[in-house]
Amino acid sequence: MWVPLLLSVLYTGWVFWQRHTAGPASNATGAERDPLAAYGAGVRILHFYTGTREIAPGGKADVCYSVINATALRLDPPVERVWPALSRCFKVTPATSTRYTLTAEGAKHTTVSKSLEIAVKQ
Repeated sequence: MWVPLLLSVLYTGWVFWQRHTAGPASNATGAERDPLAAYGAGVRILHFYTGTREIAPGGKADVCYSVINATALRLDPPVERVWPALSRCFKVTPATSTRYTLTAEGAKHTTVSKSLEIAVKQ
């Protein structure tokens, strides 16, 4: 009768010992340790969007972006200063329909670009 109890205690102790000596992140994959590791080492624009594709004259629109592994960032036309960020938004007030292009440069001078257009109702 005491043998199953002893085996249960020994097994439970062995499991706890294994988890303790293994360390907290030893079973984690690279993506679990660093969520951005899944995107690789190259420069990437994860998001470049606006919530408003069409505005009234004089209206404002939010433009948001998310980049990883970028060393420099450029917005064309340059209506706002931009820099590499995982999440950032800013407001624009285009006078006419405008196409915005975000260009990110990586460490090895590789570039990626994404564009969006905001229409102004006439």
